[in-house]
Amino acid sequence: MDETDIHLCPDLKTKGLQLLGQQVRIAGPGLDEVCYLFGSTDPFSGQGLYEIYDQKASCQFCFHLEHLMDTFPDYFIFVIGDNAPAHRSAATIDFLKAHQEQIEFVPLPTYSPNLNGIERLWRVLRDKLLRSKAYDTLHQKCLVIMNFFALYLVTSLSPFSVSLIM
Repeated sequence: MDETDIHLCPDLKTKGLQLLGQQVRIAGPGLDEVCYLFGSTDPFSGQGLYEIYDQKASCQFCFHLEHLMDTFPDYFIFVIGDNAPAHRSAATIDFLKAHQEQIEFVPLPTYSPNLNGIERLWRVLRDKLLRSKAYDTLHQKCLVIMNFFALYLVTSLSPFSVSLIM
C-alpha cells in the first residue's frame, strides 16, 4: 500500500543522452496542481485497488482501507506500508482498532521503499505516462492513469477496482 503524488506539471527526469548545455524542454501548464494516487496491490495475484483523491490525509487513507475491505470482504488483509503521517495518525489508529477483525497495518522500516512492491508499479507508471509528458488538465492526466490501470492490470485480474474520487 502506498500513495504517490500526481502533479499537472510534468516530471522532467530524463533518460538518455543530451548535448552539453542543452536541457530537454517540455511545454507545461504554468501553475501546478496536484492530486494523490492511493494504491494497494496483492503481491501474489496482482489484484488491487487504485484510487485518486484530492487530498492525502488520514481520512482518505481510511476511506481507501474501507474500500479495500469492501473489495476483498472474505479475506483478512495485511496492509504493508510506509510510515507516512496519515498511516500513524490517531484517526487511522482508531479506524484500525475498529476493524481489527478484518485488517492489520504492518509498517515498513523507515526509508525502505525497496521493500514496498507497489513502488515498482509507481516507477512503471511514471516511466510510461508521466515522465516528460504534458497534459492539458489534471483531470485528463488522472483519466489517463486510471485507463493505464484498467488496461494494464484488469485484463487478467479480478476483483479489481479503479476510482477517481475528486
